[in-house]
Amino acid sequence: MKVLITDGVDAQCGQILAQNGFDVTEKPKISKEELKEIIGGFDKLIVRSATKVTAEIIEHGTNLKLIGRAGAGVDNIDIEAATRNGIIVMNTPGGNTVSAAEHTCAMMLSAARRIPQATADLKQGNWNKKKFTGVELEGKTLSIIGLGKIGREVATRMQAFGMKTIAYDPMIPDEYAAHLNIDLLPLHENFIRADFITIHSSLNESTRNLLAKETFDLMKDGVIIVNCARGGIINEEDLAEAITSGKVAAVALDVFESEPVNPDNPLLKLEQVIATPHIAASTNEAQEKVAVQIAEQIVAWKQKGKLEGAVNAAAVELAQAPGVQSYLTLAEKLGATLAQIAPLRANKMTVRTSGEFLHKFNEVITAAALKGFLDIRQSKDTNYINAFAMARESGISLEQKFEKENPDYTNLIRIELENGSSKRMIGGTVFGDKEIRIVMIDQFLVEFKPEGNIIIYNNIDKPGVIAHVTQLLLQHNLNVAYVALSRDEEKKVAMTAIVVDGKVPAALIEEIKAINGISEAHLALL
Repeated sequence: MKVLITDGVDAQCGQILAQNGFDVTEKPKISKEELKEIIGGFDKLIVRSATKVTAEIIEHGTNLKLIGRAGAGVDNIDIEAATRNGIIVMNTPGGNTVSAAEHTCAMMLSAARRIPQATADLKQGNWNKKKFTGVELEGKTLSIIGLGKIGREVATRMQAFGMKTIAYDPMIPDEYAAHLNIDLLPLHENFIRADFITIHSSLNESTRNLLAKETFDLMKDGVIIVNCARGGIINEEDLAEAITSGKVAAVALDVFESEPVNPDNPLLKLEQVIATPHIAASTNEAQEKVAVQIAEQIVAWKQKGKLEGAVNAAAVELAQAPGVQSYLTLAEKLGATLAQIAPLRANKMTVRTSGEFLHKFNEVITAAALKGFLDIRQSKDTNYINAFAMARESGISLEQKFEKENPDYTNLIRIELENGSSKRMIGGTVFGDKEIRIVMIDQFLVEFKPEGNIIIYNNIDKPGVIAHVTQLLLQHNLNVAYVALSRDEEKKVAMTAIVVDGKVPAALIEEIKAINGISEAHLALL
């Protein structure tokens, strides 16, 4: 039980592990090359954020059984590579919430009152009172992008300053936000109304460059922006232009797209920008909490087989199960598709599995469906371990049902999503060992492979509709790879799924919606 600890994790971590029989080695400033050389001799690795546990490092860790992250974010660990190699990844959610929230508030106040700039000027022997006139927070509107634990803590603190709080988080119910005295609004409304904006989202494909030229144009002149979440969410080049033009009055950044930040980064040359070196979670209290927490979780795993904070345990457990991986992939695809074609907010999800083979995997199939759904709908990374908790936190009630057999398919997964009177359903199966197919949407039996760019639309069943759609595709220079058609003869309605080659512009979906006879159209990116 040899443990390697890097990144200067608080000493209490190693002490607790050593007291419980672990052989602990601490190398706080280890280089990538040295880590590659020695990692094969350890079965556990504990890091903070500095060590990048890449697929290459993992491949050299031939004896690794667990990677522990003393903190919440695991974007410095290649979870897919770890899962593929049967390595459990464990983090410590919540340990640094207060520290990150307090740092965010401090940065907001500092930006509003220009405290760092005034301090630097004063130390140069100046006394420029008028130069550093600030703005009050009281009565201003604060937009919180991402209402996770940190976002909610920031809201509570800034409400005490008299700020009106609005937010964007597609997974939080209106009722829950209202209980926190927060108005949930669409993303563009947040940008339009906010005097201050603070980011509390993880970095993924849906949040990368979330703040860029187009969104800056929506904002009030003189808006103040804080980002203590992840670099890359704000387009730094566009931000520099927005500051120079006067659109953005002040910015406070704890994170950058590339870290350590390049000294030539134009943002560092702008007086309106204050910055810290990714230290939002760096308080003595937070570092002690996460160090103790990760050590105690590892001890509990050793002594009781209890996996607290594991982000990929279910996937690791099932990695060797013959035949199940295709169904987990299918469940994720079904959830992701439903997230893109169903109403934005949902309060209930039902996952139905049919077939004896799927019965024993019902729980993890549900987790996979949630992962696919939540990865699209929210800004945080979801995994099989936290999917259920994140669904509950988002106000989604969950029901799991099993049917011994289905008259049409040996094994079938169906997901139903409800929001009041609105209800959508999607179902799929696996042919052979790996041929994943969606086979039904609502009342339509429509079969296609859930892969690529898929346009899905409903229409009145009448001649000419598909001809209009294909004409639009031609105008946008998009090639049709596959077409699946289905119709409800009784109700005289139809559904079509078209898989196309190439990127589908949002304008095309709007043009399709405008075709006479089409009731709704969606783009599913899978």
